[in-house]
Amino acid sequence: MKTISIPKFKSSGTSTFYFELKKNVDDYFKNNNLSKFADNKLIVKCVILLLAYFGTYAAILSVPMPGWLMWIGTLIMGLAMAGLGMSVMHDANHGSFSQKKGVNKAFGKLADILGVSSVNWIIQHNKLHHTYTNIYEHDEDINGKGLFRFSPDAPRKKIHKYQHIYWAFFYNFLSLAWFFADFKAYFYYRKKKLNRAQGKKAAAEFASMLFFKVLYITYMLVIPMMVLDVPFWYVIIGFLTVQCTAGFLLAVIFSLAHVVDKFDMSHHHEYQETKAEWAVHQIKNTFNFATKNKILTWYCGGLNFQIEHHLFPNISHAHYPNLYKIIKATAEKHGINYQEFYTFREALVSHIVFLKKLGRPEIAAA
Repeated sequence: MKTISIPKFKSSGTSTFYFELKKNVDDYFKNNNLSKFADNKLIVKCVILLLAYFGTYAAILSVPMPGWLMWIGTLIMGLAMAGLGMSVMHDANHGSFSQKKGVNKAFGKLADILGVSSVNWIIQHNKLHHTYTNIYEHDEDINGKGLFRFSPDAPRKKIHKYQHIYWAFFYNFLSLAWFFADFKAYFYYRKKKLNRAQGKKAAAEFASMLFFKVLYITYMLVIPMMVLDVPFWYVIIGFLTVQCTAGFLLAVIFSLAHVVDKFDMSHHHEYQETKAEWAVHQIKNTFNFATKNKILTWYCGGLNFQIEHHLFPNISHAHYPNLYKIIKATAEKHGINYQEFYTFREALVSHIVFLKKLGRPEIAAA
């Protein structure tokens, strides 16, 4: 397959849709005298998730408990880790958690504390995924590393015939894969000039990444092995439980927003050839799901309102349920198909069906 050139989207400057959409959203905040950043409920959620992760960790180390209860604690830590990633770190690294850059930077560092480089994450997520959503070779979130085929443009391997079966196992290791891939990614981004830090700043970035990797291994493996009177493999199982719980949840939530059977494979080349307006491209390649599920919305940081997030990543997810009506109405007014699944189950089934479809040899790469 030939290399895809860098897409250049049609300018949104002359678009009546995007102009009207931004005006409608701005008017919503102005008329209701609201900040675009986190509200008090989001701050409370942040505290709850931080306590669930670090409080449970402290309890495991300091409170005598049987092995099975420790394991339950690691499940809670995994749930909290994914929740912090989706609800707090995600907003902070988009600059939407607080109007103060320092606060955003501090909470964005949660990624590093949880084992993932925030520097790499910002490049991969903000610069690549949000700009080139679902465009193979530019959006790294649909790079299945040979194990998965997430795009009709990706080459098909024989193993992909079974990806709709083995996905549930390998999704567990997403977070762990990020941990180990960070160093390779860092040098790759520098080679591609996606990371333009130079001199002392570049050295400080690398040193920081190395420091937090060591810190994570220290508090997740070394300290528990030193403090707890349990076999070392108890600690290994607990560590893997945290990682696999968080990894599985993060992988699934992402997949339901972008890798589903409703994706129209007939138009994907159009976007590689730069014929689409960026905002329209985002809507056509992004899917909402279960937006009426308040528990899911709370936990996954509004990422089930994925269209709202992709169009306005600089606005806190606390506002997505209200922006949903505005964006959907504006899109429909301009004849743009607003894509959504009404339930989590519907979206999950669509993802599995799409994996099966892309694993078939007749869905060939371009």
